[in-house]
Amino acid sequence: MASVFPSHQYSTPLINQSQILQSYILDLILDMKKIIRTLSVSILLLTFVQANYATHIVGGEMNYRCLGGDNYEIQLTVFRDCINGIPDFDDPASISVFYYDSDLDTFILDSFNLSLNVGQLFIPVMNNDTLDPFLSNPCLVIPPDVCVNTTTYTSQLSLPFRPGGYLLAYQRCCRNETILNIITPDDVGATYTARITPESLTECNNNAVFNEWPPIYICVNEPIDFDHSATDIDGDSLVYRLCTPFAGANPDNPMPQPINEDLPPFDTVVWVSPPYSNANIMGGDPLVIDDETGFMTGVPNTIGQFVVGVCVDEYRDGVFLSTTRRDFQYNVGVCGSFTSSFFVPEVSCDGLEVFFDNQSQSSNDFEWFFNDPNNPGATSSLDEPTFVYSDTGTYTVMLIAEPNSATCADTSFGTFSIYEPSLMADFDYEILACDTPFSISFMDMSTDTVFGITEWEWEINNTISFNQNPPIFNGTTSDLPVNISLTIVNEKGCREIIESEITLGTPLGYQNQTINCERQETTTLSVTTLSPTDTIDIFWEPEEAIISGQNTGTPTVDLNITNVFYFTVIDSDGCIFEDSITVMNDGFDLMLNATADPDTIVNGASTQLEVTGNGLFTYEWFPDGSLDNGTIFNPLASPEETTEYSVIASDANGCRDTAVILVVVVNLECEEPFLFMPNAFSPNGDGENDVLYVEGNTIDEMELAIYNRWGEKVFESFDKSKGWDGYYNDQLLEPDVYGYYLKILCFNGDDFFKKGNINLIR
Repeated sequence: MASVFPSHQYSTPLINQSQILQSYILDLILDMKKIIRTLSVSILLLTFVQANYATHIVGGEMNYRCLGGDNYEIQLTVFRDCINGIPDFDDPASISVFYYDSDLDTFILDSFNLSLNVGQLFIPVMNNDTLDPFLSNPCLVIPPDVCVNTTTYTSQLSLPFRPGGYLLAYQRCCRNETILNIITPDDVGATYTARITPESLTECNNNAVFNEWPPIYICVNEPIDFDHSATDIDGDSLVYRLCTPFAGANPDNPMPQPINEDLPPFDTVVWVSPPYSNANIMGGDPLVIDDETGFMTGVPNTIGQFVVGVCVDEYRDGVFLSTTRRDFQYNVGVCGSFTSSFFVPEVSCDGLEVFFDNQSQSSNDFEWFFNDPNNPGATSSLDEPTFVYSDTGTYTVMLIAEPNSATCADTSFGTFSIYEPSLMADFDYEILACDTPFSISFMDMSTDTVFGITEWEWEINNTISFNQNPPIFNGTTSDLPVNISLTIVNEKGCREIIESEITLGTPLGYQNQTINCERQETTTLSVTTLSPTDTIDIFWEPEEAIISGQNTGTPTVDLNITNVFYFTVIDSDGCIFEDSITVMNDGFDLMLNATADPDTIVNGASTQLEVTGNGLFTYEWFPDGSLDNGTIFNPLASPEETTEYSVIASDANGCRDTAVILVVVVNLECEEPFLFMPNAFSPNGDGENDVLYVEGNTIDEMELAIYNRWGEKVFESFDKSKGWDGYYNDQLLEPDVYGYYLKILCFNGDDFFKKGNINLIR
């Protein structure tokens, strides 16, 4: 194993974990408060460790400062990849504190220091910052997928003098798996240490602190020039060197608390060899650090991620005091530069309006100069502008990328010409055969009045041809309609396209006819072309039935001869079409009949009207003010006086018929004798006068109550159709005189009231 300290070598630890545990238990017995505190923190941290198995740690360092009186301030700085980092920073971080035991000739965990927890110093997270990537060359641009977070842990502890001094260490797994220069980086962690030698304890020394963290992103094939110098507030001598970073921790125990497996001295990472070593960490021109100034130089030639270690040794009067170690990760990639570039066709194909395709690299700000003499000073700051020139001509356009940068701006020029639109795509075709299979020949008719046409691309029903005139197209009815697309390109790259669709035969419009309402002797037929530009020749048969208009699309025909007429059409393409038109000449015979049920009602009553017909007709009743619906075949009528209703029925062709019905309305008074209450009845089952009813045709609402001589109600009815059969409680009552009262509301709105006696007779 590599030594932690340049001036000493230490053997493998001799003390075992049981000895440490025994010492720790004795210490717990002496201080019960410490037991409770330690158990609580241990449970919390155990849960935290189980949930966190990798951080993609990318660097760190540890420093100490003497406060006097054996007290020291410890500062741990950790860096992690904030794109791939899983999880966040440890909270708290565990720093293990070891002291050198000269009897055992090794470092052991300082479990007896009462300011520690089992030899651990727990420090909570106090900040979380994101580093800004930067490049020393302002004209290079960093890609957007680089991000590093950093945090600093700070705490104090008491370190009384020990002959062998102390070693403080923090371990964490793991590094980025994409690192190129070490073996199995995703299984390798990091160890950050601070060595406080006996001389440092005696002198109350402060270790050297690096001034700046190196850039997180550097450019491939670009020189590295970085000042790794450190500051020592005691003014001690500093010596710089490249050193191999420590490994530490693993995926099975990513955050050891305390460090109890990989004890000092710590292992270092293993370089991938060849080509990497401490003498050639990144390839290319090897990294070199000036041992007096800490200035690092080199030129990387490989894109990727690399681990680098830098150490500064501190001496006072020639005596070694301390080493400050840092390791970090260089992200080496391609750095963009500001480049101005754009594309515009040599000839503008869209008239005076010109679109500029910006192809600049790594730039965000632009300034365009369009050089239009009739519009001087015309500029644009858009990424991809469109400019309308005032006239045809030849123009030179200038584009400045990053115009506000005095050193990084880049300029490009483009020259093009604008002509009057000259390219027009067109074609013609000839139908060679209309039958199946049909044949069509196509002919290019495209023109360009200025430049020559150099390219043709035909697409005919997904068949491609690059000839000026494509081969004859043969097809069947399944290929209709034929879809044609012709794209042409002139010698300047301008492009035009024309698309069309061909359907064989002229589309015709015609239909059979129906003579409605009344039979006719003659009629006029109709065959039309659905395309206004198409022309046809037409012939009708039988000729003897054509009264006039032969060879036209609108002949007058004699329906006494036939009702089927045949026609033959020849269109302008020579295609022949044959069909016929049939005339239905049956007329209209509805024979309507209207009824009312009943046809005589008293004032205030209703009657059901109905007319023969079906749902294919529409209906209209007159008058409709006393109907519940005047548009159906069976409305309910409630007239207040005798009314004659008429109904008109119409079919879908507009043919009509009419029927009438008379409804007689009788007006009855709301009084006797129009209302009658019998004074006796005989419920003996002989079929005569067995039930007592209230009689009257004007009754709308009614209430009848009958009482025995003791005032007990034996019958009640609210419906004149419901009479009394002499029963009460399922028993036929004895002959007697019964009292009643009767209330009636008539249809005309009048009231009637009467009370009296009824004789029940056997």
